Amino acid sequence: MNFNAANQILSAMFEWTWRTSLHASVLIVLVVLIQIAGRKWLAARWRYALGVLILLRLLLPAVPASPFSIFNLGKAVLPIEPQIEFGVVSPSSQPKAPSLPAVPERDAPLSVGVGIEQKTDWLKVVRVLWLFGLTASLLTALRQHRKFARRIAAEPPVGDERILSLLKSCRDVLGVRRRITAVIAPQPGTPAVFGYRKPRLLIPETALRKLDDRELRMVFLHELAHVKRGDILLNWAIILARSLHWFNPLVWLALRRLRADRELVCDAMVMARLADGERRVYGNTLIKLLDDFSGAGFCPSLAPVINHKHEIKRRVTMIAQFKPAGRVAVLLSAVIVVALCCFTFTRAAEKPAKKPAEIREAKHPEAQVGLESLKKLLEEEDAKVKEAQGRLDKLRSELRISDSLTEGEFLGEGRRSSGLSPETIQRLELERMSAEAEYRRLDSLSRLLQSKGESELQRIMNVAVPDELLTSLLKAKAECEQRLANLGSRFGPENADLKGVKEELSKINEQINWRVEGIMAGLRVRAEATQAQIKSLNYAVDEARARDAETVAPYFAAKRALENNQKLRDAIMRRILQETVDMQLPGAKPLEK
Repeated sequence: MNFNAANQILSAMFEWTWRTSLHASVLIVLVVLIQIAGRKWLAARWRYALGVLILLRLLLPAVPASPFSIFNLGKAVLPIEPQIEFGVVSPSSQPKAPSLPAVPERDAPLSVGVGIEQKTDWLKVVRVLWLFGLTASLLTALRQHRKFARRIAAEPPVGDERILSLLKSCRDVLGVRRRITAVIAPQPGTPAVFGYRKPRLLIPETALRKLDDRELRMVFLHELAHVKRGDILLNWAIILARSLHWFNPLVWLALRRLRADRELVCDAMVMARLADGERRVYGNTLIKLLDDFSGAGFCPSLAPVINHKHEIKRRVTMIAQFKPAGRVAVLLSAVIVVALCCFTFTRAAEKPAKKPAEIREAKHPEAQVGLESLKKLLEEEDAKVKEAQGRLDKLRSELRISDSLTEGEFLGEGRRSSGLSPETIQRLELERMSAEAEYRRLDSLSRLLQSKGESELQRIMNVAVPDELLTSLLKAKAECEQRLANLGSRFGPENADLKGVKEELSKINEQINWRVEGIMAGLRVRAEATQAQIKSLNYAVDEARARDAETVAPYFAAKRALENNQKLRDAIMRRILQETVDMQLPGAKPLEK
């Protein structure tokens, strides 16, 4: 293959990449808006389906033209995209460049030829930079995979029959027929599945010490859900899409949301196979694993239980509010997916080119005068934008506000606040959820125990609320009853020893009743203390946000003013570009000096 052929293939691949990235960005914005609007009724699997649509759009080599495509709205700004198949641009589909009229050499600007040559060189540099980024990203991913694979291959498999039996039962629950090898590994910090052809379940030593069998079962079910769904292959598809479109921050955001939604889908699969009482245990297990989470990054062949700490709040909330999606929500979600495919998995329909006579009729002799006025107006608006940006930067520095904070997040949902750091918000939310779960447990346990009779309460109390003193009393009661039975079989009811044992048994029963009443009272006190803790946490967050509302308002006013100035400046720039292009079309007169 000669240099010219390689250069043509590189040019075709680069053109397909930036056009696909541009069109996928529109789909990303639509999907984010749909997910925000349908946050309450859109099920996890449908949120994940929308993310998969974005991934497919980023990797599709070609899409058909359609009059229903949303990109028909942008044909006035962007040229008709060429149809690219197997990395080669079809010559019949390339837009023909209009021939410029001959301009006398004395009237032509000196920089015309130089500008074209510089533009060509600039495009070559951009293509090479894109290829360098693509290669570096793919090589980095392959290096991470090989390095991690060698480290895991050196670890011996688990031989504990308890772990192997628990893993087999979880495989039977999910219907996973593939052989899974369990490995004790010090890293990563949370359990994970590694590899696709020969998947291995990585279990850190800290998790084995911290989690009991019931909690380990939840973790195994989550990781086996990754195996059943083939999420390791999805990781490699994400790596490929992210490498091709490494220059687009929206793609990074969309693929990160796709991985987060994937965890919600796996959580939903696990929740569908758990009893109502086990769902709280599943949420508490995820919170327990946070302590040892290392955040080592994204490895292509790794699917851990936890990807990012800030996703735990969203997952625990979904677990607490889990319920099957209704028929209306499922139908509406399917309609949205089909509509997005129709509108965004197509390209703009081709329009017949305008005739030279029509173009000449649209020309105006006064175009140059209007162009100069627009340039002057652009300079004034650009100065206003710089001034507004300076005011905004000053307020941001004084108030210590993150640039990513939006007014809707602050005033509407109150998910973030300049007075509280994201780490503090996360810690308070986790404490509040833990306190609420503890309160519900204590309250339900207290109500259940109150409904039992005295004899039944004595039998189950030590199981429901383990207590050393109650254990010793029950043991003494059992020994006393045994002695009473032995004496009763040998002596009559008037025997002195028999009467003494009966009195001792009566006293022990009385002490047991006092202890049971004390434990019940302790449960109620703990429930009331936990409820007070919940109110205190809610009050702390609300008070901090109320203080911020008074100080952050000027910042958002300055931010809106800056956005308005930027929109006006961009509109003027588009108008100048349109006027400049119109004057270069065939039949245009030389610019007036």
